[in-house]
Order: sequence, then C-alpha cells, then structure tokens
Amino acid sequence: MPRRARRLALVLVALLVIAGVVLVLTSRPRLEDDRSAVEDGWTVQLRTPLGDRYQRLTDVVVQLREAGAGDRDVTRALARELDRWDELRRASDPDVAAEVETANRLEGLAGRVNASVATSPRLSGTQPLTDALVAFGTSAPSAPAVRDYNDDAEAYQKTRQELRYSFAARIFGFDAIPALVLGA
Repeated sequence: MPRRARRLALVLVALLVIAGVVLVLTSRPRLEDDRSAVEDGWTVQLRTPLGDRYQRLTDVVVQLREAGAGDRDVTRALARELDRWDELRRASDPDVAAEVETANRLEGLAGRVNASVATSPRLSGTQPLTDALVAFGTSAPSAPAVRDYNDDAEAYQKTRQELRYSFAARIFGFDAIPALVLGA
C-alpha cells in the first residue's frame, strides 16, 4: 500500500508540474499581445507628439535661463529630464516603460515651472517665458490617443496581475508599463 501511495503521489506531482508548465507557456501569448498593444499605442500615437511637446519644453528651459532662473532646482531638474528623454528617444530599441516614466516626470516638472512662474512677479512678467509656457501648454497630444494608450496600459497591468498570468509575467520579464499622466 505505501508503495502504491508513493507512486500515486509521484504521478500527481508530475501532473501538477506539467499543468504548471502548460499554464505558463499558454499565458505568454496573451501577455505578449497586451504588451504589444501598449507599446504600439505609445510608439505610433504618442511618441512623436510628445517629442514635439518636449521640444517646446526645451524652449521653456532656455527662457528660464535667460530670465535668470537657470540656477533654480526645477530648471536644472527639467534640463536633466529633457536630456534623459532625448537619450531614450535616440536608443535603437525603445524602452516604452522608461520613456513613459520620463514623460511623467517631465509633466510634473512642467507643472512646477508653471507654479513657479505664476508666483514670481519677475518671471511672470517675462513675455518670452510666458509665450514658451503657452506654446508648451497647447501642445498636448490628442486626448483620444492618451486615453487609448492608458486603457491599453491598464488592461496589460490587469493581465499581469491575474493569478493565471502573474507567474508567467515574472518568469518571462513582463514588467509594468505605467500610464501617461499629462499635467501642465
């Protein structure tokens, strides 16, 4: 009897291992499809308009420096993030997650710049700076493109977190890709 129980246990363990391997391997296509939708939405619909938008933000940095605000933390941080954005854009293999994270930081810094300019009589009275901020503010990508991308990113994240897919996501390196948060 003990021999039979051991064999049965061994067979059950083998079946569980096989079922686990099959589950992991059959999960990969869904994860790839969801991630591809996010990456395509980013590269096709958002990457170029955001590149134009951040070129206008580069103009804001130039105007901040000319207005005497080049030594402010927000100006230096904005210049660093713009350099990071340019570096990511020049890469031969786009890293969508890193680009989105950088875009989100740029948007947050742009909000800080807007607040700084609005509360500074000297800066708010500098017409080239306010013109550069207006040009940046009116250069947002289309709302439907942002919404579609964010919907795809949310769907991908939900898939990654589902019990059936979470183990495969960790094994195959399906890392999170954040949503885009336009602020300024």
